[in-house]
Amino acid sequence: MDIFDALEQRVETLVARKKALEEENETLRAEVARLTDEQKTVAKRLDGLLEKLREELEP
Repeated sequence: MDIFDALEQRVETLVARKKALEEENETLRAEVARLTDEQKTVAKRLDGLLEKLREELEP
Protein backbone atom coordinates (compact mmCIF):
# COMPACT_ATOMS: atom_id res chain seq x y z
CA MET A 1 0.00 0.00 0.00
CA ASP A 2 2.98 2.33 0.23
CA ILE A 3 2.73 3.18 -3.45
CA PHE A 4 -0.90 4.22 -3.00
CA ASP A 5 -0.03 6.33 0.02
CA ALA A 6 2.71 8.03 -1.96
CA LEU A 7 0.37 8.59 -4.90
CA GLU A 8 -2.31 9.99 -2.61
CA GLN A 9 0.20 12.37 -1.01
CA ARG A 10 1.42 13.49 -4.44
CA VAL A 11 -2.15 14.18 -5.61
CA GLU A 12 -2.90 16.14 -2.44
CA THR A 13 0.27 18.17 -2.97
CA LEU A 14 -0.66 18.92 -6.58
CA VAL A 15 -4.21 19.93 -5.64
CA ALA A 16 -2.89 22.26 -2.94
CA ARG A 17 -0.40 23.77 -5.41
CA LYS A 18 -3.17 24.28 -7.97
CA LYS A 19 -5.30 26.07 -5.39
CA ALA A 20 -2.38 28.28 -4.35
CA LEU A 21 -1.67 29.18 -7.98
CA GLU A 22 -5.32 30.01 -8.61
CA GLU A 23 -5.32 32.33 -5.59
CA GLU A 24 -2.09 33.97 -6.74
CA ASN A 25 -3.53 34.38 -10.23
CA GLU A 26 -6.61 36.10 -8.80
CA THR A 27 -4.43 38.44 -6.75
CA LEU A 28 -2.28 39.27 -9.77
CA ARG A 29 -5.33 39.94 -11.94
CA ALA A 30 -6.64 42.36 -9.34
CA GLU A 31 -3.26 44.09 -9.23
CA VAL A 32 -3.20 44.39 -13.03
CA ALA A 33 -6.69 45.91 -12.98
CA ARG A 34 -5.64 48.40 -10.30
CA LEU A 35 -2.50 49.38 -12.21
CA THR A 36 -4.47 49.73 -15.44
CA ASP A 37 -6.88 52.12 -13.74
CA GLU A 38 -3.97 54.04 -12.26
CA GLN A 39 -2.32 54.28 -15.67
CA LYS A 40 -5.53 55.64 -17.21
CA THR A 41 -5.80 58.24 -14.45
CA VAL A 42 -2.21 59.37 -14.96
CA ALA A 43 -2.70 59.56 -18.73
CA LYS A 44 -5.80 61.74 -18.29
CA ARG A 45 -3.94 64.07 -15.95
CA LEU A 46 -1.03 64.36 -18.38
CA ASP A 47 -3.41 65.07 -21.24
CA GLY A 48 -5.00 67.81 -19.17
CA LEU A 49 -1.63 69.37 -18.39
CA LEU A 50 -0.55 69.22 -22.03
CA GLU A 51 -3.78 70.90 -23.07
CA LYS A 52 -3.16 73.70 -20.58
CA LEU A 53 0.34 74.16 -21.97
CA ARG A 54 -0.99 74.32 -25.52
CA GLU A 55 -3.53 76.95 -24.51
CA GLU A 56 -0.83 79.05 -22.83
CA LEU A 57 1.59 78.76 -25.74
CA GLU A 58 -0.90 79.58 -28.48
CA PRO A 59 -0.64 83.17 -29.77
